[in-house]
Amino acid sequence: NHSFSVGGTLSVNAHGWQYGQPPVASSVQSFRLMMSDGEIVRCSRTENEALFSLALGGYGLFGIILDVELRVVANQRLQMTQYIVPSTDLLVELKQHADDNGRVQMVFARMNVAPDEFLQMMIINVFEQVAGDVPALTKPGLTGLKRAIFRGSVESAYGKSLRWFAETKIQRLLSGDIFSRNQLLNEGVEVFENRQAATRDILHEYFVPKDRANDFILALQKIIPQQKGDLLNVTVRAVNEDHDTFLRYAHEPMMAFVMLFSQDNSSQGEMKMKRLTQSLIDAAIMHGGRYYLPYRLHATDEQFSKAYPMGREFFDQKNRVDPNGLFQNTFYTRYGKQAATG
Repeated sequence: NHSFSVGGTLSVNAHGWQYGQPPVASSVQSFRLMMSDGEIVRCSRTENEALFSLALGGYGLFGIILDVELRVVANQRLQMTQYIVPSTDLLVELKQHADDNGRVQMVFARMNVAPDEFLQMMIINVFEQVAGDVPALTKPGLTGLKRAIFRGSVESAYGKSLRWFAETKIQRLLSGDIFSRNQLLNEGVEVFENRQAATRDILHEYFVPKDRANDFILALQKIIPQQKGDLLNVTVRAVNEDHDTFLRYAHEPMMAFVMLFSQDNSSQGEMKMKRLTQSLIDAAIMHGGRYYLPYRLHATDEQFSKAYPMGREFFDQKNRVDPNGLFQNTFYTRYGKQAATG
């Protein structure tokens, strides 16, 4: 989505669905960072390289990113091909349709969250560069219909089945199969955001090594129904190894599972989500993976330490760079201060 700032995107070391690429830190050439004492320093892989590695994916704890030089790619004409396959065939399908194909630029998969076939099938969307004029950028289309179908899946088995039907049978007929790269990214989160006070949407994301992806999917099929989680969406993406950031989540080529849940906006709903989150984090760790840090602070101290064994040194470096603790957030107060005193 295009709703996010450049500095914020770098601070969480976000990733997209470009295929065969590491997270966004890999595209950073340099940036200027304002330190806690007001000094402005330039950071790159050859200048203040330690700060470069810490501030990218550093959650704003090392300073304020003022500006950045990014390595970008040209806009492209892309053709989408869709494959509807059993979820456990994900790696086989990617190998057949995307690996070693230099024309493939972007790939993502979306899993069927309907209860009757929960996470058993997925639709893989492969975008391949093709010759011809790049289509002009236009405003996102069908936003009202997209929103109605998506929000209609909240707490509704029928709504989830309808969404799967729309994505696999109707969407391509309405939107076509030729896009510009920019067009694919020209949509904000407000198209799908929750506007109801009684519930809230909660994002999760888990990264597991590619060869453990099928086992993790089987764990999800068991854990989420058992704990009655209202899962609205699972998008699956490939993320290559991150060689740039210190607090990295992609320590090898990973499959990323981006999940959106709906929960009651109550203390009981929050506790239920906390239990579910901790169970999913355990599953990710058991399969050699990690969880994404920007979201709810539901992980236990033990889970954080297991998923991010470099976490203590990360916080030690933060306290060295910012000894007076000017830059803080709830992630730091929840895990960092304990690491500093533990």
